[in-house]
Amino acid sequence: MSQESPQRFSLLRTLKLGSFHIGSAFVDLLTSGVLNRVLISDLHLWATPVALLSALRYLLAPLSIWAGYRSDTRPIFGRHRVPYIWAGRLPMILSLPLLPLATVMLAADPNSILGWVLAAVAFLIYGVGTLMSGGVFLALIRDSAPPAKRGFALSIVQIFLVLSFPIAGVIYAKMMPLYDPASFWRMTLLGMAVAGSFVFLALFGAEQRGQTIVADSPAEQLPFLALVGEMWRDQRTRRFFIFLSLGALSAFAQDAVLEPFGGQVFGMKAGETTSFNAYWGIGVLITLIGTVVATRRRQAHEQTDTTVLGLILTGVPLALLGVVALTEARALLLPTIFIFGLGFGVYSVGAMSLLMAMTADKRAGAYLGLWTVSQLLFRGVGVFMGGLIRDVAFLASGSYPVAYASVFLLSAAGLGACIFILLRVDVSGFARSSGAAPVPAASFAAVAE
Repeated sequence: MSQESPQRFSLLRTLKLGSFHIGSAFVDLLTSGVLNRVLISDLHLWATPVALLSALRYLLAPLSIWAGYRSDTRPIFGRHRVPYIWAGRLPMILSLPLLPLATVMLAADPNSILGWVLAAVAFLIYGVGTLMSGGVFLALIRDSAPPAKRGFALSIVQIFLVLSFPIAGVIYAKMMPLYDPASFWRMTLLGMAVAGSFVFLALFGAEQRGQTIVADSPAEQLPFLALVGEMWRDQRTRRFFIFLSLGALSAFAQDAVLEPFGGQVFGMKAGETTSFNAYWGIGVLITLIGTVVATRRRQAHEQTDTTVLGLILTGVPLALLGVVALTEARALLLPTIFIFGLGFGVYSVGAMSLLMAMTADKRAGAYLGLWTVSQLLFRGVGVFMGGLIRDVAFLASGSYPVAYASVFLLSAAGLGACIFILLRVDVSGFARSSGAAPVPAASFAAVAE
């Protein structure tokens, strides 16, 4: 397989691929935001089992490396990427009706075994689908652009994801200002329709039958476990994996508890807490675009300082959220969530650029699968730990403000530790030794070239 990525960058093709994440946002918000709020705050279930449900989808994260490896080496019907993405996304979408069904059962009986089983099955199917398709979709984006435009293509796709979260949050908040089963069913069906439509739009014609990718020749291909071992023996790969993992754990520990925090500390309604995603998402979008513009002349491997700045700007608002919880300063809540989004946007641009620099051309699917594992598996660990810390702190203190503040402050400390780890990763050395063409950092200026 020797054909390079397309020689010409197509903005229209990249926008079409980016629409994939409109559907991603609508379904992910159902599982990570709305459902957690309903179960913990409205149905008064403990946060630990609910957070564990959210984390279940990530426990099989090594599937992402396997799927990436298979997409590199084993095309299906003459295509390397699209069949694997569909194999993951279609079961995800079809599993969504289990969520409102399980919620109705748990509302009637919090100890309903069938209710918990249905919820667990839904999250496992959702998780397997995410893992099967996530890394492969990143590889499809990488394949779709020449090296000089990959950072730009990835930024466009990321902007679609970030922009779609506040839009979905506003729509869902209006559909269900207060929890009731009928409204939850309508939201679920809307999420399925949006996801199915945009996945089809994005993937239709995205990969031609028989299209080749940059990869090892069959004689050079390693067995799956041997390839994983080879990647892991590289100290730079290990350290970058640890950095991404701790970053995901720390940044997403608040994921399952942020909306219940609004409900239990400030007495906010379901529609009000769902709108948290809009404030966070707008903040992310502003700095995502701004950071791309500000760093447009840099190579991807030169984005370490951008990432460090993003870690600081994400950690400080999380620590401030801890103060907001302890002082019950409601006036500072939404501005702090917005600032948290601003910092996360900077962090996202820096980390995504480094991720592309830490990916070897010939094994792009496998490397991107490994980075997907680090982010998804430890995002799941973080979601679970957030719920566990909240419950343990509540049992110890009897105070909701103390319980939620514990989650936010520990998350901020974890992001601080990420800085120390990242500064010990030789990203430039990896980029040189992998033999990959230099990849510019995300750049909107690239479209004019």
